Amino acid sequence: MTENKTTQTAIGVAALAVVIVLVLLWPREKPPDPVKAALAGVPLVMHTSGGRLEVATVKVVEGFKLADPKELLGISLGTTVSDVQVAVVYRYHIEMAKEWPIKLVGQTALVEAGEIKPQLPVAFDTRTMEKNTSSGWARFDKHDNLERLEKSLSPMLEARAPGYKKLAVEAARKSVSDFVTKWLLKYHPLEHGAIPRVEVVFPGEVSSAQRASGPTVVQP
Repeated sequence: MTENKTTQTAIGVAALAVVIVLVLLWPREKPPDPVKAALAGVPLVMHTSGGRLEVATVKVVEGFKLADPKELLGISLGTTVSDVQVAVVYRYHIEMAKEWPIKLVGQTALVEAGEIKPQLPVAFDTRTMEKNTSSGWARFDKHDNLERLEKSLSPMLEARAPGYKKLAVEAARKSVSDFVTKWLLKYHPLEHGAIPRVEVVFPGEVSSAQRASGPTVVQP
């Protein structure tokens, strides 16, 4: 009786071992390829630490002028004029989302980037500053006038920054494209070492796919 129980136990253990081996060797379904999933319409998500990504700089020499005419009892006391010229660096950035969706169409990665914004206050190099000031014929306030002009430089530069944004767009596009390309090559490389084409669009722009599809016709 004892022998039968021992034999049955041995057979049970052997059967369990066979089942375990079969389970381990059974072909499993591979986890979905994120790139193929994206090709099927599910976007890749690039995780970032947030913050700002500097995307472009525009270097120019700016000139400013402050003219202050005065008169007394209808008699002109002359005009005090001050001029300042200085090298300025306008820097532009985009806010990085914690999760940044990237849509793949074929081997093209479409990235919808955030708005390009100027970094404030605007930086300027005081070592390059050239100043000139002169008082009106009956006045002695040229230094005060120049000081007022210098103190107003930051708000005037801030007001001018949006005007240079157009010059920064293409440089910003390349910066974002390079950033995303490096991420794709590191985490989601394409087959045969192919380098993905990254298309970057900013708010208000349309992608090449949207342009190819043409305008939407709305029936009355």
